[in-house]
Amino acid sequence: MVKKLNELEAGFVLGRYELVLRIASGGMGEVWAARLKGTRGFQKVVALKFLLPEMSANPSFEQMFLDEAALAAQIRHPNVVQVVDLGEENEILYQVMEWVSGESLWAVMRAAAKKGGVPLEVAARIICQVCAGLHAAHELKDDEGNSIGLVHRDVTPQNILLTPEGLAKVVDFGVAKFAGRGAAETQVGQIKGKVPYMAPEHIRGRELDRRADVFSLGILFYQLIAGVHPFLGDNDQLTMVRISSPTPAVPLRARVPAVSEALSNVVAATLEKSPEKRTKTALDLMHDIERVVPGSSMASSNDLVATFLRGIVGEQIEAREAELREALKDLDSRASMLPPEPGKRGSQASLPPARDEVPAAPAAPAAPAHRRADRSPRATRRCLISGRRCHGTTAPPTASQTTGAATSF
Repeated sequence: MVKKLNELEAGFVLGRYELVLRIASGGMGEVWAARLKGTRGFQKVVALKFLLPEMSANPSFEQMFLDEAALAAQIRHPNVVQVVDLGEENEILYQVMEWVSGESLWAVMRAAAKKGGVPLEVAARIICQVCAGLHAAHELKDDEGNSIGLVHRDVTPQNILLTPEGLAKVVDFGVAKFAGRGAAETQVGQIKGKVPYMAPEHIRGRELDRRADVFSLGILFYQLIAGVHPFLGDNDQLTMVRISSPTPAVPLRARVPAVSEALSNVVAATLEKSPEKRTKTALDLMHDIERVVPGSSMASSNDLVATFLRGIVGEQIEAREAELREALKDLDSRASMLPPEPGKRGSQASLPPARDEVPAAPAAPAAPAHRRADRSPRATRRCLISGRRCHGTTAPPTASQTTGAATSF
């Protein structure tokens, strides 16, 4: 029985998900590659994001984790990483997300800085995709059709994933603001999000709307084109002063003379210190970019991003994919050589044999999932995503719900 994250290892089965490879660790938890296995040889790689038990013991952090799962599950857009399930095993909470094979925008920016930067057309296409994903999030409505006023509040390079196919995906709604959750749940003196990408009103503790995310997008776009942050100081305090002061950013064209005046003005409009003067929506920004960088809002431009990624981080992506393939082969090899250990390890331990598989000798049946599950009151919390009762084991997503893993925490 697993009680701590450090006890997890490849081969453990949580509900219908078999752990394959630890991908990332952070201050709040871990992300693992896992696979969902079904009948007749069906299997699909997903990502499992775990919340550290010590964080789960804090009601505020646990609620953030649950809110993130509920929000992301409702946003169905190709430019947003989808959460497809929520589970709990022995008081360890985990989200099940689509697997995204690729790199974060942060890793791409660092690699590109050593090789001449990011081409304008590539930068424009990436930002247009992020605009599309954020607009879908901003438009989220409740059951009565009313906007919930969602604001991501943490639009940063670390929270944008790029796939080998050139897709950009927004991830991590853990500090998002929405109706019923916002400033009242932020302790005095505590600011949620990363300082270098905050809007002035965010730093001042004012009421936020989608225009705060547009400001963050403007910083990202400026940084991708110019290779420098428009407000970054030597420390967070100086950066906050520069962002919140009335002094505008140095015009983009002053940094990069080759860009057009029109493009420089588009970026400047996103970086207006007053929300009333700023570009109003992410969709408006996408249209503005398309106007000055033709073709940037078209899906066919994904090929430009994909080609660029192959030249910048292609080896890293391939190395991770190869590591995942080897981990899967290793689990399959172990499962074929060793008898399954019911209820604990091995990809076959919690699954019945396929119809055409006949065991060589009778074996004790594995304990069914509903009996292996934790029956504590905590484990029977109402599942925020599907509305069903959760008993430590979650129903698998359908093949159409998930395609791939987010590594941001």
